[in-house]
Amino acid sequence: MDDAKTKGAEPPLIPAIISLRESEKEPHKGIAPAKEVVRNFLKEHKRQYRESEYYIFASLLPEEIEGLEKLAGFVYQIWTDEKCDAHLLSSVDTVKASAGWRTFEARGKGVTWAVLDTGIQTSHPHFKLHGNIDLALSKNFTNDGPEPDDQIEDENGHGTHVAGIIAGEYKPEKEGDFPSAQSLVENKPDPQIDVLDGNPTGVAPRAKLVAIKVLDENASGSVSNIIRGLEYIRKLNDVGRAPKIDGANISLGYDFDPKWYGCGHSPLCQVVSRTVRSGVVIVISAGNSGYGTTSLEGGQQVPIWNDLSIADPANTEEAITVGSVHKSSPHTFGVSYFSSKGPTGDGRMKPDLVAPGEKVISCALWKPGDPACYCEDSGTSMAAPHVSGAIAAFLSVRSEFRGDPRLVKEIFLKSAMDLGREHSFQGAGLVDLMKALASV
Repeated sequence: MDDAKTKGAEPPLIPAIISLRESEKEPHKGIAPAKEVVRNFLKEHKRQYRESEYYIFASLLPEEIEGLEKLAGFVYQIWTDEKCDAHLLSSVDTVKASAGWRTFEARGKGVTWAVLDTGIQTSHPHFKLHGNIDLALSKNFTNDGPEPDDQIEDENGHGTHVAGIIAGEYKPEKEGDFPSAQSLVENKPDPQIDVLDGNPTGVAPRAKLVAIKVLDENASGSVSNIIRGLEYIRKLNDVGRAPKIDGANISLGYDFDPKWYGCGHSPLCQVVSRTVRSGVVIVISAGNSGYGTTSLEGGQQVPIWNDLSIADPANTEEAITVGSVHKSSPHTFGVSYFSSKGPTGDGRMKPDLVAPGEKVISCALWKPGDPACYCEDSGTSMAAPHVSGAIAAFLSVRSEFRGDPRLVKEIFLKSAMDLGREHSFQGAGLVDLMKALASV
């Protein structure tokens, strides 16, 4: 690019989250007057914007952000609208789900769980038997418009893999039509294809799933998408006596700069807190930043385990933050090397629980005419839905705890199995559905 073009180019826009002040002169109007002032400012500068209940989102030039900061009576604070990424990298028996099915018939029936992710492939055979996906409530927040749409299909696979761990069950329609799974083998470039023995089943096979698409085909999306998705869930539950959504799984996050705001008090963390206080259980993956490198005095790079590596929004106190362990031998191998470790930056104990997150087999994107397709994946993204599924299964037979996330969290932390690891690595321990059911 020549110098003339460079000089004439407009500086890149900065995605921003604008927090608003309540009116001092008319407190009964809340933030409505401030919203109107900011809307007019953005219209004057010909900037598109989206808004939620408490925030306005827009991409702005640096001088426009400075202009907003001068509206001190109306604008409380301005944050960068960070990009969130999916947390990638015989588990049903490990969390005692199969024991819960046999003893308590705890299969998730009557419970609805939202999956904030890349969407869900609605045609996958894994979700056919129990009709798991609630299309009427599912929404897409990755579009550029002011309102969500119904385009929830997963083009990445991450959300479908997460959803398949929570719920669903595959049974072949004809004898011998066994599903296949792709798995990675060390030192081999192509995945190995294996025929699965038995019926792949989610932790709460009969639970309903609501796809809240907040990440795109690259498993990336803005914080504002997630904020709007969570506010949508809260508003759904405000209508009628019974909650429409019991819980939500958030297998995504971003690394935050502690200079910006107090740990656990970012705009996204605040919305997570409000959603939990409204009666929704929120389960969040801890992140995959538990492993890295450091430089020795001589310049040599050596691998290390990283503590203080919990991502946002997993820093939220009210949420259930989940780290990863081996899928079948957690007592032997302990917490996964990649799993983010606590405590939080301000000294609180996280994660809360751990669950299987290594080489977990769940749904892959499927093509009609092929056998039901599954794949192996690793990360705290896979650990979190094990806890979501366990809680959904629990609530299906302990319905008196629906709408009380604080008590549900307390029950699962008290009933967790101690793996004998440092609490900043394992939290309370391995999620145990059978002990949770038997404890109340």
